Amino acid sequence: MDLRIRKGREHYSKNYEKAIELHNSGKSIKEVSEELNISYSAAYHWIKGLRKPDMGRMREFEDFLRKNGPTPVIDLKEKFTKHNEIFLTATKRKIPIKRLVLNKNLGEYSTWYYLPDQQEVLKERIDELKAKIKKMHQRFSSG
Repeated sequence: MDLRIRKGREHYSKNYEKAIELHNSGKSIKEVSEELNISYSAAYHWIKGLRKPDMGRMREFEDFLRKNGPTPVIDLKEKFTKHNEIFLTATKRKIPIKRLVLNKNLGEYSTWYYLPDQQEVLKERIDELKAKIKKMHQRFSSG
């Protein structure tokens, strides 16, 4: 009996296109499942067009950050309600999503998510935020 350990969604979504290509090149469903180290059931369902793999929330979160750059919680909490869980799971799986927590007085602007290559943009956005806060304080104190 061949027992396979279930992989995460990301593993399956990466292999979906490969599975279709292998089958189109003449490989059987069993050969596809063995070559890609996926379950026979997953290969069968993909090849027969019964379902496609889900991208996975972590990859979707990573793609969001890649597209939008460093983002504070206030700007992503509706789309990613469980952003903290996504971050913790990504960290365990070595997916390069980073988090910076600033002063809690900033509320939902205190936590920012970003990718490793976005540190300069993160610094710029935080500097912009600090400048806006300073300007607001000046308005209120002079008024």
